[in-house]
Amino acid sequence: MSIRDSMRAYPLRWIAAAAIVLVLLVALAGVLVVRSLLQPQRFTALLQSQLANSGLVLSVDKPASPALWPHPAVQLQGFRLSVAGASTPLLSASEARIVVPWRALLHRELAVERLEIETPRIDVEQLRTLLSRMPHGAGAPTLPRIGAGLRIVNGMLVRGDQPLLFDVNAETGPLMPGTPFHLDASARNGADRGGTLSLRMLPQHRDGTLRFENIDLQMRVEQGAQAHLAGDASWAGGDALAANLRGGFTLPARGSPVAVASTPAPASSAAVPAPARSYTVALRIRPAQGSGPTTAALQLEGEGKHVDMSVQPAALPGWWSKVLGSAPEAALAAPPVTGSAQLDTLDVGSLHMRGVRIEAGPQVLPASAASANVPAEAASSGD
Repeated sequence: MSIRDSMRAYPLRWIAAAAIVLVLLVALAGVLVVRSLLQPQRFTALLQSQLANSGLVLSVDKPASPALWPHPAVQLQGFRLSVAGASTPLLSASEARIVVPWRALLHRELAVERLEIETPRIDVEQLRTLLSRMPHGAGAPTLPRIGAGLRIVNGMLVRGDQPLLFDVNAETGPLMPGTPFHLDASARNGADRGGTLSLRMLPQHRDGTLRFENIDLQMRVEQGAQAHLAGDASWAGGDALAANLRGGFTLPARGSPVAVASTPAPASSAAVPAPARSYTVALRIRPAQGSGPTTAALQLEGEGKHVDMSVQPAALPGWWSKVLGSAPEAALAAPPVTGSAQLDTLDVGSLHMRGVRIEAGPQVLPASAASANVPAEAASSGD
């Protein structure tokens, strides 16, 4: 049978075959067009420029290559992210992807949607170096403008060669004034105990002040504490830091489940877990005014506990240095804390205390060895 006869005998088969060929040709043409639009060096340079605003240097081992599946992206091999001037990378991975939005690609615009990094190694010491280079002096602060989000999958947090956290997963949105920012992260420690963190806020930059509005912070540890705080914060440079956060946290019930009866019972009703312990929390940071330092005040209420204390964060390093350098027989220096705490019970490891009351302030001084009470036997020995 000739081709013409076959087309007359089976017209639907030929129409379907022609449609399939047409779709394949269109798809091939689309791939070629997208590859021509996706010039890797342009997007790599854009990302490098955005990261440089935060004091970070991006480097790769091989030239970037285009990728089309599952979305347009630029593939990076031998990816490293370093603090400017540092020899050890802050973050290193065998590969990463710069995801490009379709709209920007079709309109020939330079835009990066997010940076995806798989199995990275993150050095906490380099992260500390980056934070230490943030401006601390007087003057109007600025917010780094990073228009791309970040996604980390199955990473590891290390200090030098020592691993600290495993299975680190994190995702953020762009960091731009006036744009809602989000951070979702999770990780596990060496004991295979995991935790999660979620942060939502709206950064603003007005009148030389960074404002963080609509803060919503949630933290959770598996079979452990949970916390939820909400509020606002601002920073005008130097010590001009202010914050007002309120919320609560929950601790797991102490001890083992409580039996409801002394006689054996079915497994389904043998024990009832003790209730978790919930507390309300208010955290307020007051900026330095005149000669007064920055002060952080904490209020806590719940289940036989009342805490109302203030601390001077800038004075804590000096106090701790005095504690470490003091002689064993010397009285401990009073911490830069004022306020009071009343605790029905206090558990510190295997130590259990009841009816604890704490008063702290300049007028409350630790007793010195010379002022300690003399035992009755020693007091009467001279008679």
